[in-house]
Amino acid sequence: MSASDEVDLQSLFAAEIDERSARLAEGATRLHGAPLDAESLATMVREGHTIKGTARMMGFIAISDAGKLLEDGWRYLRDGELEASSTIAEALALLTAEVRAAVDADPATGTPGLAAGMRALRVALHDQGADAPEPTHDPVPTASDLDGLLGTIGTLGFGDNVRVDATNLYRLINELCSLRVDVEVLAEKAGSAVADGSKVAELAALVDEIDASVVDLQERAVELAAMPLSEITATFIQLVRYIARRSDKDVRLEMTGTDTVADRRVVERLSDPLRHLLVNAVEHGIETVAERQARGKPRTGSLTLTAEVTGQRLTITIEDDGRGVDWAAVHRVGIRRGLIDESQVDDRDALRSLLFTAGVSTVPDGELVGDGSGLALVASVVESLQGTLTFDTEPGRGTRVVIAVPRSRALQDAVIVTAAGQDWGIPEISILESVPFADLEIHETGSRREVFWLDRWIPVVGFAEAVGLRPAGEPDRLLVVSTTSGPVGLAVEFEKGRRQVAARELGPVLAGIPHLTGAALLGAGEVIVLVDPTRLADRARAAQTPTGPRPKVLVVDDSRGARLVVGGALGSAGFEVELAGSPTEALSVLAEQSFDALVVDYQMPTMDGATLAARIRELGIDSPIIMLSGVATAADASRAIEAGANAYLDKDDVRKGALAEAIRGLVRTSD
Repeated sequence: MSASDEVDLQSLFAAEIDERSARLAEGATRLHGAPLDAESLATMVREGHTIKGTARMMGFIAISDAGKLLEDGWRYLRDGELEASSTIAEALALLTAEVRAAVDADPATGTPGLAAGMRALRVALHDQGADAPEPTHDPVPTASDLDGLLGTIGTLGFGDNVRVDATNLYRLINELCSLRVDVEVLAEKAGSAVADGSKVAELAALVDEIDASVVDLQERAVELAAMPLSEITATFIQLVRYIARRSDKDVRLEMTGTDTVADRRVVERLSDPLRHLLVNAVEHGIETVAERQARGKPRTGSLTLTAEVTGQRLTITIEDDGRGVDWAAVHRVGIRRGLIDESQVDDRDALRSLLFTAGVSTVPDGELVGDGSGLALVASVVESLQGTLTFDTEPGRGTRVVIAVPRSRALQDAVIVTAAGQDWGIPEISILESVPFADLEIHETGSRREVFWLDRWIPVVGFAEAVGLRPAGEPDRLLVVSTTSGPVGLAVEFEKGRRQVAARELGPVLAGIPHLTGAALLGAGEVIVLVDPTRLADRARAAQTPTGPRPKVLVVDDSRGARLVVGGALGSAGFEVELAGSPTEALSVLAEQSFDALVVDYQMPTMDGATLAARIRELGIDSPIIMLSGVATAADASRAIEAGANAYLDKDDVRKGALAEAIRGLVRTSD
């Protein structure tokens, strides 16, 4: 539930906006007559700043933006960057008057009057600033002038943020990250040949220099899209104060590490989950003053938020000293909802998983946050960021939640493993330990395999079986991975080691398989599929080892990376996959084997997909053909269908899971 939907909190918010808007309006009126003194100007800046922060905390984004603009305008006057004028005074007064009306409007868009007021103030500020003298010459920008240029853009925009084309920015970051891993591969190959002569040694040294330059360039590019955690945590103390007042509690929030910088996309995605965790801690975790004193605790509840970056990992910990989770109550709710049975009363993994299930709550209806959606949302966001969530609680002592996510969406650390004869990537952030499989004593309890790890028994699942494939060999390593329901052991055939990879999201054609999160570029054209350990473990618990025949699919694509990604995704979707790198290779394979379906790339250099489809039909092969294209046109689609293709899919504009769904439908039809 959003805080903006809570009537009592919204009333408090409206009253505060009334109070602060009145002071801002008074300041704007006084500005008509004469410049304000330094103390009054500082007060106006603070009022705008507070409106900005409180509105963002309450979810009123439009009012927060207006507060930011009011803060900027008054700050320019306070710092002497602009001179007071009737035009600026009128614009400040107009926007201030519109702020209060927006409390009753859509939190995201505000009112037309609010938007008009913001435009009027921006125009007034810009017109006033246009009186500055023009430069006498045009300086030539250099690399050392970059910071100064950005500062100028920020000043001209009257704000702290620089508006950029996000698509181009992230394309730059992706290309730089890809270049980085390519150079690393080159450095490894050159380093291994140093013994062959001095020229090779010089080459290796040069590559090392290039690698260092690329790393520096990559960091600079990533920082362009980075933001400090304080951008989302600045209002948290006020939020906790609001919730504590509503709940008749005394709570102190302490935050450290909020100056930590990470990818803007990561930080912004974490805003709602962190807010949910804080509200949950105050409302459900920390006791009332009377309860705490009766239990011998300090009257003031302790709530902490700590953030730190280690390598490519951003870790955020939220901890309270409250009552902890009542596991018996969780079990009762699970029984009532039919999600758990009586025998699982002491199964903490199952109960912990239940806590993160949407709609499960031990709180009576009518409380501030009792619909059970909060923790489910937290888990969902962390999974989408390919991170991990650890939830520890001790009845009567408190709760500790640790979120660990990659600092950057574009560049991540992954552990490369082999299973079912293919290479896969597991986010390094989720791996707790890697143990030789031969050193373990595996216990079988019914249909569940377990191993004793640290101080507890944890389930063991085969990686190959979990992704829906047959193992190609005996397991060699057990990777203990963190999941929302607790640690799980993944048995893999081989562990190749940790690599820094350039991560990419899977296209919509390949989506719809929740345990696959994206593709990873390893450099030198190598591509693997990344998996989500939590969803993989959930899938393994419900999945059976495949026993019967699976539909065979031939994937034809001249791009090695595309072949591996499409093949890995289709393998996980339940198909037996064969790969061909050219039309010639495909025709050779088809002469020896039969397939239930063929997936063919339309754009290939020696023979396009339509021509290949026609050749396949000439050979009397009637297996369904699905054509893929990243640059689809109506003419291409028509030509492919006429040549014998059964379906034509645009790689960038289809429903999720369209490829696997299309294959299943065509295979059923042809049976």
